[in-house]
Amino acid sequence: MGCCTGRCTLIFLCTLQLLAALERQVFDFLGYQWAPILANFLHIIIVILGLFGTIQYRPRYIVV
Repeated sequence: MGCCTGRCTLIFLCTLQLLAALERQVFDFLGYQWAPILANFLHIIIVILGLFGTIQYRPRYIVV
Protein backbone atom coordinates (compact mmCIF):
# COMPACT_ATOMS: atom_id res chain seq x y z
CA MET A 1 0.00 0.00 0.00
CA GLY A 2 1.05 3.58 -0.43
CA CYS A 3 1.81 5.97 2.34
CA CYS A 4 -0.43 8.99 2.70
CA THR A 5 1.21 10.88 5.53
CA GLY A 6 1.97 14.57 5.32
CA ARG A 7 5.66 13.79 5.20
CA CYS A 8 5.32 11.54 2.15
CA THR A 9 3.15 14.13 0.44
CA LEU A 10 5.78 16.80 1.05
CA ILE A 11 8.53 14.57 -0.34
CA PHE A 12 6.40 13.88 -3.43
CA LEU A 13 5.71 17.59 -4.00
CA CYS A 14 9.37 18.51 -3.54
CA THR A 15 10.36 15.82 -6.02
CA LEU A 16 7.90 17.19 -8.58
CA GLN A 17 9.27 20.71 -8.03
CA LEU A 18 12.81 19.43 -8.50
CA LEU A 19 11.92 17.71 -11.78
CA ALA A 20 10.14 20.83 -13.08
CA ALA A 21 13.09 23.05 -12.14
CA LEU A 22 15.55 20.70 -13.85
CA GLU A 23 13.40 20.72 -16.99
CA ARG A 24 13.31 24.55 -16.98
CA GLN A 25 17.06 24.58 -16.45
CA VAL A 26 17.65 22.50 -19.58
CA PHE A 27 15.50 24.76 -21.75
CA ASP A 28 17.11 27.90 -20.32
CA PHE A 29 20.56 26.52 -21.18
CA LEU A 30 19.37 25.91 -24.74
CA GLY A 31 18.30 29.56 -25.02
CA TYR A 32 21.32 30.99 -23.15
CA GLN A 33 19.07 32.85 -20.70
CA TRP A 34 21.45 33.47 -17.83
CA ALA A 35 19.18 35.17 -15.28
CA PRO A 36 16.63 32.32 -15.28
CA ILE A 37 19.49 29.82 -15.12
CA LEU A 38 20.73 31.39 -11.88
CA ALA A 39 17.19 31.60 -10.47
CA ASN A 40 16.55 27.93 -11.33
CA PHE A 41 19.86 26.94 -9.75
CA LEU A 42 18.89 28.66 -6.48
CA HIS A 43 15.45 27.03 -6.64
CA ILE A 44 17.03 23.59 -7.09
CA ILE A 45 19.32 24.17 -4.09
CA ILE A 46 16.38 25.25 -1.91
CA VAL A 47 14.29 22.23 -2.93
CA ILE A 48 17.19 19.86 -2.19
CA LEU A 49 17.58 21.43 1.26
CA GLY A 50 13.83 21.05 1.82
CA LEU A 51 13.99 17.39 0.85
CA PHE A 52 16.94 16.86 3.17
CA GLY A 53 15.11 18.53 6.05
CA THR A 54 11.96 16.51 5.41
CA ILE A 55 13.79 13.21 5.31
CA GLN A 56 15.95 13.99 8.38
CA TYR A 57 13.02 15.24 10.51
CA ARG A 58 12.43 13.14 13.61
CA PRO A 59 9.29 13.91 15.63
CA ARG A 60 9.90 14.18 19.35
CA TYR A 61 7.45 12.54 21.67
CA ILE A 62 6.89 13.77 25.22
CA VAL A 63 6.94 10.90 27.69
CA VAL A 64 5.58 11.75 31.11
